[in-house]
Amino acid sequence: MKKISHRLQKIDRMVGTHYQSIWDCCCDHGFLGLTLLKRQAADTIHFVDIVPSLTTHLESVLQQHFSSDDYLHRWQVHCLDVAKLPLTNQDKQLVIIAGVGGQLLIHFIKEIISHFQQIAPVNSISDIEFMLCPVHYNYQVRQTLIADHCTLIDEYIVTDNKRFYEVIHVKKEFGISADIHRPLNKISPTGDIMWDLSMKSHQQYLAKTINHYQRMLLAKKSDEQIKIKHIIKQYSNLLT
Repeated sequence: MKKISHRLQKIDRMVGTHYQSIWDCCCDHGFLGLTLLKRQAADTIHFVDIVPSLTTHLESVLQQHFSSDDYLHRWQVHCLDVAKLPLTNQDKQLVIIAGVGGQLLIHFIKEIISHFQQIAPVNSISDIEFMLCPVHYNYQVRQTLIADHCTLIDEYIVTDNKRFYEVIHVKKEFGISADIHRPLNKISPTGDIMWDLSMKSHQQYLAKTINHYQRMLLAKKSDEQIKIKHIIKQYSNLLT
């Protein structure tokens, strides 16, 4: 089996508990899901892609290498839009989305949460965990998670092929728990526990992020500049 990227290796290591279902929605030809399946990280690994040729090929690979009794009922392949995941009210499930742009990822999150709110029993406790690794728009993704009252589980900065990524592991609660409990681990729009500014790579990532918003500032109109200045200040405060 092909060795997965450093970014996906980190996501794999962050899946530290056993789940009833893990939904692999990464644009990586199923490599992460295959790694999770090999170590049986869930009762069922769901491989999701909207491209029929990719899901057909993946199903062929799974039938060839994971058709023994140990794996026979531990995987399913779905050719569908990630926004339309057929989630059910299960004990413990994780949705992993990586390799897509932040704006598309935000769309997926909103649609998945909206759908689950319709099926989650009001008088019981249920939740979905998300493991997210956006390509750009990390601040906006985090603001979406905050607006949807998600709770932070863990977060890391990963360097892969000379690029920086944020991996964000969160939980969204539904039903009575969503009304009673206040998040103990709030999500920061700029990240919190992921930062170790004694590390040169983290210093570089922070400087790169601030420079990105400073360049945006020059191209925006005055009303948009106020928002960007606020974002720059939030990131700059990490240095104090």
